[in-house]
Amino acid sequence: MNTTARLLAITGALAALALVLAYLAGVFHERIDPAAVHAPQYAASAGQLVTVEAVREPVFERAAGTVQAKDETIISARITATIGNVHVRAGDRVQIGQRLVDLDARELDARVAQQREVVTAAAARLAKARQDNERIKGIFTTTPDAVSRSDVDAALAALRAAQAEYAGAKQTVDEANTRLSYTAIDAPINGTVIERFADPGDTAVPGAPLLKLYNPSLLRLEAYVRETLATRIAIGARLRVHIDALDTYLDGVVEEIVPSADPGSRAFLVKVTLPQNDSLYPGMFGRLLIPSTEVERYYVPAGAVQRMGQLEFVLADSERGLVRRYVRTGVQRTGGRIEVLSGLEPGDRVALPE
Repeated sequence: MNTTARLLAITGALAALALVLAYLAGVFHERIDPAAVHAPQYAASAGQLVTVEAVREPVFERAAGTVQAKDETIISARITATIGNVHVRAGDRVQIGQRLVDLDARELDARVAQQREVVTAAAARLAKARQDNERIKGIFTTTPDAVSRSDVDAALAALRAAQAEYAGAKQTVDEANTRLSYTAIDAPINGTVIERFADPGDTAVPGAPLLKLYNPSLLRLEAYVRETLATRIAIGARLRVHIDALDTYLDGVVEEIVPSADPGSRAFLVKVTLPQNDSLYPGMFGRLLIPSTEVERYYVPAGAVQRMGQLEFVLADSERGLVRRYVRTGVQRTGGRIEVLSGLEPGDRVALPE
């Protein structure tokens, strides 16, 4: 192939590529979108005429975040003991005061019984010391020569020692009863069990988690928002949240904006309270919708748009009657409206087919 032929082949390929790119860019869509296409006329009775609606709507930027529990509680033991029974599993709902875990109480039961015997014996000695003290004080008062002052002092000292012994024994049994009460672990909140960390036979140790609970009515989305948007958000503002797993939107309220940006991203952590939803769980992915600006969009009733192959058109009112006008449409909204991206202007009137 000579040089001229090679140049012609390259030029043809470039021209074809340019046409493809122009098509993808929508150039040809714009070309078939004139307001005065020479198209067939239709009878004026084709249907009701409606005016193109121009609406200013906010444009939202989305900040990715995670659903978190606002009220989360770790359940742990207050004493070291063997776990006798765990009454709940992950996902169970619990009420305040509901029994969650029982620890083995046999050793503590025996200790309480033993200490009660000590208290009983100490109480008997206290009663005797009190009687002896009263008797010697009475003799010393009526017959001073019958007992000495040292006998009176000794009786009083014995009484005080018995009182101290009884008080110590009583405190010991109270402490043993308190430790015994720690073998029954109840729910401190109304909530749902997120995780279960222990099983019967395991050893419970103070501070080691046994269960994790959260309040499902107190969930929030936590999302990092870039600084230029975060400055536009106010505490108490209502923002929409999209939960991807549920494919649903929730109305949230801004509860907190952490007043310190992340050093790496320069974004601020925004916490948005969410309404209660039985299908919503901590850890779910969500997107916070933040209004950034406004744009004007055009709408017509979806029934006014007709299709011919891959082309869309409406019957637009003109001086020559109804003419076919090609349009490009966008998203269909609630109320039967559809967005018109090109082909119509505010004030244009289109026909609804009968």
